[in-house]
Amino acid sequence: MCAGSRADRDGDRNGVNAMSRKSIGLRTWLIQRLSAVYMLLFVVCFAIYFTLNTPTSYLEWRTMMANSFVGITTTLFFLSLLTHAWVGMRDVIMDYIHFDGVRLALLTGVGFALLATAIWIMKILLTVSV
Repeated sequence: MCAGSRADRDGDRNGVNAMSRKSIGLRTWLIQRLSAVYMLLFVVCFAIYFTLNTPTSYLEWRTMMANSFVGITTTLFFLSLLTHAWVGMRDVIMDYIHFDGVRLALLTGVGFALLATAIWIMKILLTVSV
């Protein structure tokens, strides 16, 4: 066949599509793993911190949460948690729900639920002050 034939062009196009699908799969796999590692480190560090410095009053809790470092790491924890949940739920729905309408409805519902949760969490974290 000629180098510019339709079969060659379709093969290139299919090769590019296959490569982009692999890239997307790698990206979601990496997001899942990195978010899981961050959440694990966050939980372990906070468990150690709470074991050594247990806040005994509401004021101590608020003071701790008003610290910039704690606020940023907690925000990153919840963003990691919500991202981890989205990627996991999306993959499960995409793999096991075969009807497009049901799949779209479930993905939309999960997306709005996670978005509402993110807004609620940010409202809580941004209103903390001593």
